[in-house]
Amino acid sequence: MPHPDETAKRPATIRETLANREFAAVFAAQAQSSLGDNVARAAVVALVYKQTNSPLMSAAAFAVSYLPWLGVGALLSAWAERHPYRRTMIGCDLLRAGIMLVLAALPGMPTALVIALLFGNALLSPPFDASRSALMPQLLQGERYVTAIVLNRTTGQISLIAGYALGAVLVSVNGSLALLVNGLTFAVSALLISLVVGEREPALKREEHTGLLREAADGYRVVFRSPVMRSIALIVFAGVCFGVVPEGLAAAWAAHLAGHADAFGFGVIMTAAAAGFVLGSSLVTWLLPPQRRVALIRPLAIITPLALVPALLHPDLPGIVVMTLVGGASLAVTLPAGNGLFVQVLPPAYRARAFGVMQSGVHLLQGGAIVLTGWLATSYPLPDVVGYFGIAGLGATVLIIAGWPAKATIADAIAANKVRAAAVQHAAEHESIDDLGEVTIDLARVPLPPRRRPSPGPRREPMMVDPPEATVDLTERTTELGGLPPAPPSRAARHS
Repeated sequence: MPHPDETAKRPATIRETLANREFAAVFAAQAQSSLGDNVARAAVVALVYKQTNSPLMSAAAFAVSYLPWLGVGALLSAWAERHPYRRTMIGCDLLRAGIMLVLAALPGMPTALVIALLFGNALLSPPFDASRSALMPQLLQGERYVTAIVLNRTTGQISLIAGYALGAVLVSVNGSLALLVNGLTFAVSALLISLVVGEREPALKREEHTGLLREAADGYRVVFRSPVMRSIALIVFAGVCFGVVPEGLAAAWAAHLAGHADAFGFGVIMTAAAAGFVLGSSLVTWLLPPQRRVALIRPLAIITPLALVPALLHPDLPGIVVMTLVGGASLAVTLPAGNGLFVQVLPPAYRARAFGVMQSGVHLLQGGAIVLTGWLATSYPLPDVVGYFGIAGLGATVLIIAGWPAKATIADAIAANKVRAAAVQHAAEHESIDDLGEVTIDLARVPLPPRRRPSPGPRREPMMVDPPEATVDLTERTTELGGLPPAPPSRAARHS
């Protein structure tokens, strides 16, 4: 199982990353289906409002796509761990294509049925996204993985702007056409993945199944019991919680400045949020060496909420744009760098579930931050709400950073995960998946840091040599570093 190489000296280029045919197919599938999603989202909101003349119903049509992440997303991600990622992604795409085509073919159906179908479509996002996130470390390693994260996020921001604009245009012509476009993008995504991406065994074998509820809970335990993964998760959650505020309040903030609904101000603030993310990703990810980028996670995490504090000065539109650019750029560093570090310490068997946990937290906190600040802005001046929310975020981020693990703890967690992955690979090669609690493996499989040789001089110490073989108790080791959920009993134990 490949792991990102934390010793890489330079960032990977886009050409190097896209040279992997399987990733190139997944990236192309994701990019065009993301564009179709945003086209359809804009179209559905407009169509539902036109049909019902109800802001509440149109808001419900928009928000329904996020609901699965706030409820059953973890269960659906755990379900995805049981099946080959490629097969899950193809199945989800084909079902979503069918739903979109039904919506396009029957434009006059009742609004309640439209929202129900949209919810069914949204239920397929958690297993698809969790499978794609878990598949990527199998396709790419090292700096290519980090560059892939940046490509996906940057493309997502671009598709957000382009999709909303294209959706508005298509609605003015024929709303069903936007839904048809989205359905076709899902079909193309399924075709690309089926033709190019190879089949792989599921991460969670049938004999390791313990029930979806328990497996979903294991995803939370593996993230939050590890001091390294827990710190990364909290940094990411804090970043998205406070970084989303200018974007979420863009319409209200623009109206506050103009004294009336201002489409121009709204568009400028929304564009600044996406542009800041793209700019930060491009400058930092491809211009700074990997070690420096990881070192910037903590200081730039502070900048994200700090960028909101100048709102207390009641800035004009250019000032808001600068604040939004800075906040988006800082977030663009912490997310890919944190993701790259996260995957180095994440056991392969928990990838889909752990990414499902992260996605659920991101959606919950983003939605909660927007609702909370919007509610507060109905009683207090909006700039004051944003500024004081930024101060609260600054305090929370400082507390999170104070608990950041030491370099030695992070290095130990990475090394332990490499040993764990090597043990799993060793067992698979010998066609045995029985008790991996204590295994004797050849540590030469795992890259070890070079031993320091003594400097030349009159005093010569005996040179340290690596032992040719060692016994590693993986259960004890992982418990030390935060622990994994207890493994299910082996087949031999169950039949004894």
